[in-house]
Amino acid sequence: MKLKLAALVCLVSSLSAFAEGKITLHVELSPAGSFEASSGKIEGQLIKKNDLLVAEKISVNIQSLQTGIDLRDEHFWKHLNSRKFSNAIITKFEGREGKATAMLEVSGVKKPIKISYKEKGDEIIGNFKVSNQDYKLPVVEYMGIGVEDEVVCEVNMPFRRLL
Repeated sequence: MKLKLAALVCLVSSLSAFAEGKITLHVELSPAGSFEASSGKIEGQLIKKNDLLVAEKISVNIQSLQTGIDLRDEHFWKHLNSRKFSNAIITKFEGREGKATAMLEVSGVKKPIKISYKEKGDEIIGNFKVSNQDYKLPVVEYMGIGVEDEVVCEVNMPFRRLL
C-alpha cells in the first residue's frame, strides 16, 4: 500500500495531554477502497481565552496510530519514518470562529495547515486535509493497491478555558 504522511498530520492537529482527544485519518485507496488510522493518545494542551483557541505544541506518537491490521500498521509507521521521527507535531495553533492555522511537522518536514472546526461544549471537532507529496513521503504500493495523495484528518480534542 502507498501510505501517507498526511494521515499522520491529521493526528497532530489538535491535542490535550493524553486527554480524551482522538485523531482519525481517513485514507482513500486506489483503485478502490479505504481505511482509517486512529489514536486516542494526543499530547499537548488546547487553550481558549475569550474567542481565541491556541496551542504551543500538540503531538501524537506515530506508532500509536492503529488501522486494525497489524501488518498495515507496521507498513504505515515505516512509511511515515517513525523510527527517525517518532511524532507528528503541530505548533503555532491559532483559531477563532471555526477557522485555525498551524504548522504541521511530519517526517522532519514542516508545512502550514488550515483547520476548520466546530465547538461542542468544551471540545473542538476539527478537520483538515494533508498531502503526502507536501511531506516528501515516497509513493508506496502493495499488490497493486496505492494510497491517494490527499488524507482527511478529523480531530476531537478538549480545550481548557482561561478567564
